[in-house]
Amino acid sequence: MCTVLYLPGKGRHFFASLRDESPKRLRAFLPEIVGHDNINILAPIDPVAGGTWIGVNNLGHVIILLNGAFNNHQKKNSYLKSRGLIVSELLNSVDPVMDWNEMDLEKIEPFTLIVWRNADLFQLVWDGLEKHRCSLDPAVPYIWSSSTLYDAAAKNQRQTKFLDWVSMKPELSSSTVLDFFRSYTENENGFMMNRSEGLKTLSYTFIELQQELFAELRYHDLLLNTLHQKNIGLNKKSNHYKLKISDPC
Repeated sequence: MCTVLYLPGKGRHFFASLRDESPKRLRAFLPEIVGHDNINILAPIDPVAGGTWIGVNNLGHVIILLNGAFNNHQKKNSYLKSRGLIVSELLNSVDPVMDWNEMDLEKIEPFTLIVWRNADLFQLVWDGLEKHRCSLDPAVPYIWSSSTLYDAAAKNQRQTKFLDWVSMKPELSSSTVLDFFRSYTENENGFMMNRSEGLKTLSYTFIELQQELFAELRYHDLLLNTLHQKNIGLNKKSNHYKLKISDPC
């Protein structure tokens, strides 16, 4: 939810997320498949609010949360509900982009969603006042860093390191992406960060999407040094309702 990658591959698509949080926060529940109506969801669950920051469903949709919008914001004392619950709601949607467009987000803290829907990639941003939706090129790799933790200079430095790594055309897998993240461990702004044990990278989640076949989710608890892996089958008929949206960033 604080660093997110999208990486296109041959017949596959890869998504990665690092979660930076307080080590004192209750440990997330391991990813499991949960059914709701005709949609099954695979995601880790935050026990504090019951939502999630990353997940994939059997329609082949992937949704990943970043805290904040384009810039850091003044945090209010309370909000209507957790942003993670919005991710869970949209994972239960047949069309998460259109449903996000219809959502009432008043009194919700600013956030950014990276959404993969029927071979289309979107960036959806709520800045606290307005929604911003744009479609991205799914053939291009991307990195995002949370605006609540990383200023423009830190974001640029992370972007440079990412583009340098991508330019070397590495073999893409959960382990090579994790190695990349571990290549920059500066305490304040590294991919693997640790701000005096008050805020640090707690977990790494990697999703490999085999179009129309299955998705594999690998969840690494970095504090316990454990790995949990689970697959979810995809519904090959999920594209019949596809509505094309073109909103350039």
